[in-house]
Amino acid sequence: MAFVSVFVTGTPAHGAPGVMGCRRNAQESIVRGGTWRRGAAVARSGTVRMVAADKTALVVTNKGGGHGEIGFHLSLQLQQQGIAVTLLTDHAGKGQDALKKKLPFSQYKQLEDAGVECVFADLSAGDALLVLPKSGFGYVFDNQNVCQKEVAELAADTGAFYTYVSSGGMYKPGDVFPMTETTPSKPDNKQRQHEELVKASLRSKLRGCAFFRPQYIVGPYTNKRDYLDWFFDRITRDLPLPLPAPGTQTTTVTDARDVAAMLACVVSAEDAILAEEKTDAELGPVFNCASDRPVSLDGIAHACGAACGKTQAQVDKLIQHVDPARFKDAPSAGKFPFRATSFDVCVDKAKRVLGWKNQFSADFDALTKDYYEGYVSLGLHDTSKPVRMDFDRHVLENEMVQK
Repeated sequence: MAFVSVFVTGTPAHGAPGVMGCRRNAQESIVRGGTWRRGAAVARSGTVRMVAADKTALVVTNKGGGHGEIGFHLSLQLQQQGIAVTLLTDHAGKGQDALKKKLPFSQYKQLEDAGVECVFADLSAGDALLVLPKSGFGYVFDNQNVCQKEVAELAADTGAFYTYVSSGGMYKPGDVFPMTETTPSKPDNKQRQHEELVKASLRSKLRGCAFFRPQYIVGPYTNKRDYLDWFFDRITRDLPLPLPAPGTQTTTVTDARDVAAMLACVVSAEDAILAEEKTDAELGPVFNCASDRPVSLDGIAHACGAACGKTQAQVDKLIQHVDPARFKDAPSAGKFPFRATSFDVCVDKAKRVLGWKNQFSADFDALTKDYYEGYVSLGLHDTSKPVRMDFDRHVLENEMVQK
């Protein structure tokens, strides 16, 4: 028999913190001072609705990097699909209050207004997951690498469909691009090892599983802006752009909203994923997760220049193609944010199996323009502010420039 959870919407009882429309477990677990108390006062007035387990989702997300924004958009998109979402965000080392002052967490009120229950916990603590309802969730989306084994076990305990946000960084690029899911990967990669653990030890207890391998994520609420800001910082100041020669290397830059949309496809494409797994148990549930529009390193520079109001000719004068060997031991401060080789992936499988379509990343020029508007709104275009140039000075010294 499918289990159900009780949800209460309405006005919380006096003194009981809560958000209108937020998810409530039957035991009424609520946040108070950053910790969870079970058995707290339930709303005295409101509407009680029963939701089948497969219409509930847990999203566990990290607190930083390009992945941090995925949890925000995924939770919102799932909620809009009629899935009751609980978003558990890691605050380890930061604290809940400090984290809420930064993007994307400062925008969580949007999620709460949509009905998402937002919870914070220190995922490095051994009992972090005890804050969650024991009834479980129909879907578990794991977007972190602090306690991923424990999250996967939680999903297995209740027979959920487990989705893991892995990493495209595991691939060992050869001479063929874009890379497919069959491209050899690094055996010691942490994300790959977790994929293998789930398939070997937990798959039999899960309703299903899927693994997504994203790369180079940008977005309106990201707290890791390096990928495009590196170009903006130099172009707005008319500084050289030291790019690895020859500049024709390709990569992908993907909006977090498109990444989230691909993950959310799991709900509607569950049967298709299971069918793919029957065909190939090893790679069937694995999907590359990126824009389907590769762009060259020079192309990124040109698009960023256009967003800044520069012509291609003006940007070309700033580009300095450098021997990629100079990049290997360069200082990390101000480091070039992409690999010196091509590193783009093929997402044909996601489009075929999941029915996913690229939206926000489809027009790279438009994406870059929007991102520059965010750059300006944050005051980052102020050229009086210094830019770390340790990397630039290292790779440009001794006239190691290739035209």
